[in-house]
Amino acid sequence: MTNGSIIAERIAGNLPGIPIALHEFMGAIDEATQWIQRDWQLYQANPAHLLLTGAKVSFLESATAWAIGSNRGAAASLRAAVENAFAWLYYKDHPMELKAVKERRADMLLPKAVQSYLKSVDGGYEISYEMLKKTKSRSNEYFYADISQYVHAHPNFFLNSNIENQVLSSPRDPSFLNICNSTAEFIADNYLALYRSSWGNFPNAVQESVTARLGISLAKFVDIH
Repeated sequence: MTNGSIIAERIAGNLPGIPIALHEFMGAIDEATQWIQRDWQLYQANPAHLLLTGAKVSFLESATAWAIGSNRGAAASLRAAVENAFAWLYYKDHPMELKAVKERRADMLLPKAVQSYLKSVDGGYEISYEMLKKTKSRSNEYFYADISQYVHAHPNFFLNSNIENQVLSSPRDPSFLNICNSTAEFIADNYLALYRSSWGNFPNAVQESVTARLGISLAKFVDIH
């Protein structure tokens, strides 16, 4: 049996469970998509709105890839979603810089650069983010690096030498949802730190999550200036 035939057989085996898989995937990234949807609805006239649309599309692409069993394909789209989600936080306030990116005269800022920018213009952002880091569940604060290692086939991710297994998991690999959870937390924590004073406009699911995480420190968190 050829590689192509094996892959086709594996996709066929995963097809019956796709609706459930999509539901599980979107549930795992819910906190991030709540923030993206919030800003997507509030800022439709902003020229950088296309970045939020890009994030939404990338999340759906990632969910679809994982549903058929493609972990690295899912990771690649998940990384694109992170890039768009962070880029929005900068370019929504910088239309000229966005124009330069669209005209390919400049590269889009990656998450680390966006974080540095937020620290430079908002002293409260860094203090708030440090509070959230103390209660994080992801293994690495800057989880974008972890996703990138997955996409670029870092040796740590190769558990066996079977080529077909590297391309497609059948049944799909449920452990990938841990990466989704960590990615969603990484995005959400940065949005939380930036929008901390707008508690009344937080998505309900986000309010519940951050209340559980911060406990009695919540009042201090939302009052940071």
